[in-house]
Amino acid sequence: MPSAELIEILGPALAIGLMVAVVHAPIGIEVLARGIVFIDLAIAQIAGLYVILVNLWWHEPSWLMIQAAAALSAVIAAIVFRWVEQKLPREQEAIIGSTFILAASAALLAVADHPRGGEEIQHILAGQILFVSWSDAVVFAPFYAIAAGLWFGCPRIRQGLPFFLLFALVVTMSVQLVGVYVVFASLILPALAVNGMDRRKAVVAIGVGMLAVLAGITASTLRDLPAGPVLVFAFAIAAILCRLVSGISVRNKTA
Repeated sequence: MPSAELIEILGPALAIGLMVAVVHAPIGIEVLARGIVFIDLAIAQIAGLYVILVNLWWHEPSWLMIQAAAALSAVIAAIVFRWVEQKLPREQEAIIGSTFILAASAALLAVADHPRGGEEIQHILAGQILFVSWSDAVVFAPFYAIAAGLWFGCPRIRQGLPFFLLFALVVTMSVQLVGVYVVFASLILPALAVNGMDRRKAVVAIGVGMLAVLAGITASTLRDLPAGPVLVFAFAIAAILCRLVSGISVRNKTA
């Protein structure tokens, strides 16, 4: 592949991937701390379901229509999950997991007789990050910047309903760019990587996510492999390496 073409593919994909890594890592730490790991899968699948429905039901829907449908569905889900957290805390994870299964099943039923059904499902699950453009990066960058600014600049947004709403809107953006699998991996695996640390958890988690994105996108491009699955493995490997290194550091300090 010519170097110019390679840069044209890698550039926007890396930009999107790094934005996802920076924003997802600290949010994932909060998700793991709350013990609601399945919430990212559930909300991502719900948003993805409505993206599929809009694309199937309307001929060439506008970008704004797709975003509005996905965001509205994700926000409603976030409000419901916040209510579940307050009223049914012991059953919360089971309800969230069941919601994911229902949304996934609804997506399969929606595309069962559609000629592009398989393509739509694959796009939502595995994403198409290598097909994003610089215009996609420019459009979504301000939203990721706002989300990061709110998260780090306004700690109160990490509590109660505001957390669920911000989480839902971030996932809505990300699932259309990188797919459900990478959304889950980029939220949970960097959080697991730093789960045993006492300090600088967010900084290290962001570093783990960025390393995974750089390695995963480069490997998938050079080897001509599907980017979504490769990124998932890259996040897993980066998380394992981080745990090993941090474990060695802890042992050296206590020796």
